[in-house]
Amino acid sequence: MAIPLIRRGALVLAALALVSAASTAPAQTVLRIKMTGDLQQIDPIWTTSYPVRDMSYLIYDTLFSTDANYKIQPQMVDKYTLSADGLTYTFTLRDGLKWHDGPPVTSTDCIASLERWMLKDTLGGVLKTHLDRFEKVDEKTFKLVLKNPWGLTLSALGKVSSYVPFMMPERMARTAPDKSNTEAIGSGPYIMKMSEWVPGAKIVYVKNPAYVPRKEPASMMAGGKVAGVDRIERINIPDDLSAVNALIAGEVDYIEAVPPDMMKLLEGNKDIVMGPRGNLGHSMQIVLNHLQPPLNDVRVRQAIQYAINQKEILQAYNGARTNLYKVCPTLLYCGGPYTSDVNSARSMANDPAKARALLKEAGYTGTPLIVMHPTDQKLQNDVMTVVVQQLRKAGFTVEAKMIDLATMFSWRTKKDPANAGGWHVFATGWGGVDLMDPATNVFMTGACDKGWFGWACDEEMQKLRTAFFASRTDDERKAIAVKMQARAQDVVPYVNGGQMLQFAAWRKNLKGIIEAPVPVLWNVSK
Repeated sequence: MAIPLIRRGALVLAALALVSAASTAPAQTVLRIKMTGDLQQIDPIWTTSYPVRDMSYLIYDTLFSTDANYKIQPQMVDKYTLSADGLTYTFTLRDGLKWHDGPPVTSTDCIASLERWMLKDTLGGVLKTHLDRFEKVDEKTFKLVLKNPWGLTLSALGKVSSYVPFMMPERMARTAPDKSNTEAIGSGPYIMKMSEWVPGAKIVYVKNPAYVPRKEPASMMAGGKVAGVDRIERINIPDDLSAVNALIAGEVDYIEAVPPDMMKLLEGNKDIVMGPRGNLGHSMQIVLNHLQPPLNDVRVRQAIQYAINQKEILQAYNGARTNLYKVCPTLLYCGGPYTSDVNSARSMANDPAKARALLKEAGYTGTPLIVMHPTDQKLQNDVMTVVVQQLRKAGFTVEAKMIDLATMFSWRTKKDPANAGGWHVFATGWGGVDLMDPATNVFMTGACDKGWFGWACDEEMQKLRTAFFASRTDDERKAIAVKMQARAQDVVPYVNGGQMLQFAAWRKNLKGIIEAPVPVLWNVSK
């Protein structure tokens, strides 16, 4: 097939990388993938970045996993027991688990990994409040002892998304949680080739010859993780049209997200398959920094609720494909078990005049909002182009910072004053699997400086979340979730930017694609 002239720059770099790889490993089966964004760091316990999470699933494994029926299944654990009083879990690891650099996986490694994860993850933090102690029994067996029974223990250990409780060697797990590991040693089905990592261009993962999969068939994040190809190359092609053309030409095998306006280029192509990235979809969040004036004033945050128009944001990216998006009033994900439109009037009003009135009441004098605007990904670029316009229309002075997505993932961690390297607003997209449950929704904690970026701080939200975890029935949990929704809409940790489905695309010769809320690349063969 002739190579279209439109593919330049990044695709040329990618093509050169492919030639180099082919010359060094002609006999290998190679899966070439184009994923969202680039990776500037690789520690999944340091960041909730989905690109880091997705690649980490190749490298690391978990004690438990979630199957296609959203049931928790053993993964690295061979067998486990729970004492009659509901306090002591005893876990025995599977035979044959080894770290990529050779040593066996031990109880000590797993305990250290859980301890670090609990300091970062919201659900892990709740588990920590119930934890009495860990006890090492032997090299393959350890106990998790609770102070009181907690029915979500295994759910926490088998959670699907960020932060995922990945197991690491003890030396890595002892890294302070606010510092990023610079090596990637796991026990999973693929090994990261650090020597071939070229930030901005390519990352390589090779089949782990020592990995022993579970015998059960693969089921979402659970079951046997069979490495179906010898080598996975994550190629960075910032331009979406170039990536789509590369897929058509057979230069890449898989694209994680096809922009809706480019789906027509692939529809009807007998060599290409398109499918939704999980059946839950995801939504966009306009995240507000509660630490920085003027957003430390709740009236200013509520003015942004009036300013944001979900439909305009969704149309900017999805165009005429109305079947791909949904305007949604809840902060707990439409279609989830805790969906509620309570107290959503401001966020659904789309009223710039009311926004300006609130700004006047708050005494806003035109302090520029520092807004992170990634331009290297179409979704982020389209969303933030509209958000900036909406904020200005509502009376805000906006200073849009044109950056790439990887820079945004680093910048959002800063608590510096906005006029000294900090920020006010950014947009991100969390999957329904994370947002739909107060147990995993990072925005609903009110945890102040221990919370997620934006650092929303509210004692009532903290109390409601504690009550949610203490609830014993579904009805109790649903009632509390409604109260959490109502309070969060007043506090405004974020403004809902709308809900959508994204489609992945792959060459027809790929087999074993698994539908999941996370891109699953094991079980895939050519």
